[in-house]
Amino acid sequence: MRIHQVVTVTPGQIRYSDVSCLCSMRQTLECHCYNFKTFTFEVQARAPTQKDNSQNPPVIPWQNSDIISQWCCLKYDDEIYPGVIQEVNETHVKVKCMHRIAINCFFWPQRDDVLWYMHEDIIRMILPPTSVTSRHMEINRDTNKIDYE
Repeated sequence: MRIHQVVTVTPGQIRYSDVSCLCSMRQTLECHCYNFKTFTFEVQARAPTQKDNSQNPPVIPWQNSDIISQWCCLKYDDEIYPGVIQEVNETHVKVKCMHRIAINCFFWPQRDDVLWYMHEDIIRMILPPTSVTSRHMEINRDTNKIDYE
C-alpha cells in the first residue's frame, strides 16, 4: 500500500505525489517519487436541461440608481430572503431584509436587519411581497419566478 498527497487547484485537474517512497530502502540514488505529477480529467459537456434554462436570472443593472428602494430577493446561508435595496456600490449592495418564519412567509424584524451583500448574492429583482396576515408577507412565486426547493 502506498500513500499519496493529492492537491487540486483548478477544476478537472489534480496534482499528486507519492509520499511513501521506498527508494532509500533500495539504495536508489535517483529518486523521482516526490515530484508532483498532474492528471487531468476528461470534461464532458452536458446539454442544458429545461430547469437550467429557467433559472438563469436576469442581469441586474447595478450602475442604475433606479434600483434603490426596489425589492430584491437574495440568498443568504442557502435560504431566500426578500428585502429593499438601500445603497449600491461597485461590488456590494446594502439591503434591508425581512426575516423568514416559514417557507415563503416573512416578517419585518423589530430591529432593522440591514447588511451589505455581494452582487452575486442577489437572485433577482421582485415585486413587493403581498400580505398574508397583518404581520406576515409572502413572495408571489408565479410573477417573481422564485423556486424554494
